[in-house]
Amino acid sequence: QVCAQLCRRPCYCPWVPPRCPRGSPLVLDGCGCCKICARRLGEPCDFLHVCDQSQGLVCDYSAAPAGTGATCNFEDSEEGCEVNGRVYRDGEVFQPSCKLQCRCLDGGFTCVPLCQEDVR
Repeated sequence: QVCAQLCRRPCYCPWVPPRCPRGSPLVLDGCGCCKICARRLGEPCDFLHVCDQSQGLVCDYSAAPAGTGATCNFEDSEEGCEVNGRVYRDGEVFQPSCKLQCRCLDGGFTCVPLCQEDVR
């Protein structure tokens, strides 16, 4: 039997929290200790480097060969769309700009303009 202590107490965290890429929120690591950037769809993850749960992502070990790690994937293996670093669920309507309204559908997205163009 192999035992490992993944979380050290007390916590040793950097004084300044990391600056996250756009669309990746600051969350607590798997030990509940330090603030880290949540991992996004398709990014590597593990016990400490957690996925963005607000986007419905979990660390998926099923597709990885044993011992090679895991990647962030949708919890229910439902289809989704990633646009500008943000993940939208299947059927979700979103507005990437003031001029477009889009809908995520089957892993892709379709958009319609919200503004009529002036034709002169």
